[in-house]
This record gives sequence, C-alpha cells and structure tokens, in this order.
Amino acid sequence: MSNVYDQSGGYMPGSDDGFWHWLQNFSSLIAADPAKYGMTQADATIITDHFEAYSPLWTKSKQPSIRTTSLIQNKDAVKAAAMGSCRVYAQIIKANQGVDEEDKSALGLRIDDTTPTPIPVPDSSPMLMIQAAFSGEHVIRYADENTPASRRKPHGVQFIELYCNVSHGANPDQSTAKAVGLFGKQPIKVEQEQTDAGKTATYFGRWVNTKGEVGPWGLPVGMTIAFGGPVDQQIPDGGQVIGGEDELKIAA
Repeated sequence: MSNVYDQSGGYMPGSDDGFWHWLQNFSSLIAADPAKYGMTQADATIITDHFEAYSPLWTKSKQPSIRTTSLIQNKDAVKAAAMGSCRVYAQIIKANQGVDEEDKSALGLRIDDTTPTPIPVPDSSPMLMIQAAFSGEHVIRYADENTPASRRKPHGVQFIELYCNVSHGANPDQSTAKAVGLFGKQPIKVEQEQTDAGKTATYFGRWVNTKGEVGPWGLPVGMTIAFGGPVDQQIPDGGQVIGGEDELKIAA
C-alpha cells in the first residue's frame, strides 16, 4: 500500500482506474487511524463502504465478457456517489488545522501554497511613445520593451514613473529631469507651461512595482511644446527614440 498517493491535475482523479487507486488509498489510511484525520469510526466505515461498493463494479467493468450497459451505468452511479461523499470528507480534513500537512498529502489531498509569490524588482524598461500633441499638451503611451505589442505592464508593476526635461532642444540627461508623476493607466496627458512654448519636452520613464521598487530608465522621447491648436494628431514614428541616448531624435 502506498504511503503517499502522487497525482497530477485535480486531487481526485476522474478516470475509473485513477479514482479506484485514490479511493483505495484514502479509505485504507482513514480506516487505519480515523482520529489522525479528525474523523470518527463511523466516518471511516462510510468511506470504506464506498470503496467496497465501487471496487467490484470497477473490476467487472474491465472484463469485456461481462461488461454490459447496465453494469456500466451502475458502476458510474456508485462512483458518483463515492466521489461526492469523499469530496466532502476530503474538504473537511483539508480545512482541519489539527491535521498535519504531510498526513493530508498522504491522503492524496492537494495542499494550497500559502507562501506569497515574491514581487520582482522590475528588470525591463518602458518604451514611451508620444501619440499626439495638442495646444500645450502631450499625449503619451507606453509599452514594455520585452512585449512592445502589448499595453500590459510587466508582472508586479503597478505604475510607470514619468520625468521630464524642458529645455531649448533635446536634453537626454535624466539626472536633470523633474518628476511628472506616477501613472497606472494610459494614455498619459502631460500639460506644459505656456511660457515654455517653443522649447522641447524630453520624457523619461521607469517601472515601479507594488513595493515601490523601481526599474531601469527607458530611452527618452521628446517633442516641441506648442500652443494655439493641434500640433500633430499622429506622429509617424510615435516620437520614439531610435538608437541610444546619444542619438536622441525629436519628433516635432
């Protein structure tokens, strides 16, 4: 008799053979020591009765010479009753904190993983795209560099942190940029001061996870600040940097 019933998929196998092996293990362990699993002798007897009712029908159904429609129907009905009853017992045992997890696992129960999945520090960068420019306003979208066709942020990332340099001409020096804010949704609309008309706004972005940890800065993108009407409803190249920071190109 196996001390531990190994399984894949659901804890209670759906196939006839798989369920027979599961039920044999489940019933025999509980019958040997009901108190270990928080069960009574009456509970153990009910579970054993299910196995003893199902086992001969399972055996007969595997023999072609006596395998009939009525036999299969009877076997399926007994199996369904056993599964329903044992599922209730299994959930009671699983929820019982007085039963060791090793003993639960030995019964063939799936133990929930209560250890939270660690949130990784972002290791990729956002790609910024200036989608449109209106009077004093830039509309920015973003995507992760590893999945540029998707608008979803990486796993564990909650925000994109946006910084901006405003100067005469492109300024790809992130260290001199000022914070614009944290954003969880896109598009991002950034309003500029009218006194900066004619200057260039150069934007930088990085991911921030749910613990406030930040990833590396992405490549900057920039656009001229203009007022008085639509500047560019749709920038052909998305305002995205081509090459490294030393090759910053501004969509104007």
